[in-house]
Amino acid sequence: MDQKLNQIKLFEEPLFSWYELSMPIEKQLSLPSESCFAYILEGDNQDVTKSGFLATQGTVILSLCGKTVGRSFSANETGYLSTIIVHFNQDVLQKVFDGKKPKFWKELDYPLKKDNFQEDASALVKAYFLSVAKFFEHKNALSEEILAVKLKEIILLLLQTEESSHLNLIIRRLFSDKTFSFREVIDSNLYEPLDLQRLAAMTNNSMASFKRKFNKMYDSTPAKYITQKKLERAKGILGLSQNSIKEICYDCGFINPSSFSRMFKNEYGCSPTEFRKNLSE
Repeated sequence: MDQKLNQIKLFEEPLFSWYELSMPIEKQLSLPSESCFAYILEGDNQDVTKSGFLATQGTVILSLCGKTVGRSFSANETGYLSTIIVHFNQDVLQKVFDGKKPKFWKELDYPLKKDNFQEDASALVKAYFLSVAKFFEHKNALSEEILAVKLKEIILLLLQTEESSHLNLIIRRLFSDKTFSFREVIDSNLYEPLDLQRLAAMTNNSMASFKRKFNKMYDSTPAKYITQKKLERAKGILGLSQNSIKEICYDCGFINPSSFSRMFKNEYGCSPTEFRKNLSE
């Protein structure tokens, strides 16, 4: 079906991309691999990723990997999506900020727990993207200086969000020189709903290298160890919290409540509901 792309470049690299997609599309979107920030102008609420992202009008998706966003937006078989994307190319960022750290930037204290995130756009972020949309009507009048200022604007805007917010943390990661150990990344993400490919990428390893290092460090396969830790956490929460089984499932990093209950029963011989009931007797 239809796939329309309008693009504005800075220093010969994509800065703003405006995609209009009528699903299904014949070819997967080939977004640059660098981090990007997408605003959904129009969408039909369809689930566009296995992570539960929705094609919801007025929301934003910030990701450390543009290719992940491209795959997500290409997944639907029906529907319509219009999105404007800001690309955070590292070379472009270095030029725009003269190799210095942006104002309001602070070093990370711990590894990221999410490499992409979706939320409702704030009023300021909406206003930013609507102003970017106007740029596409006057592309010939845009100088490098104007585009550099516009890139700085969104970086500084996101750096002034709450320091613990995922948007703030991911933007801070773009300018961080700090490296975290393999174990620090794993331990910080044990209870996040990440697949092994994304976890391997966060440790800067191929899947094969990731599995070898993991097995050597934890004396177990990644899937077995991580599932075990999630189940142990769930077991502990069931004895202390009155949250629903579904809430506990998601809190421990499981994606599907039915799968969670099945794995819990295989491990402990009873369902989460039965386990909680036995504790109260």
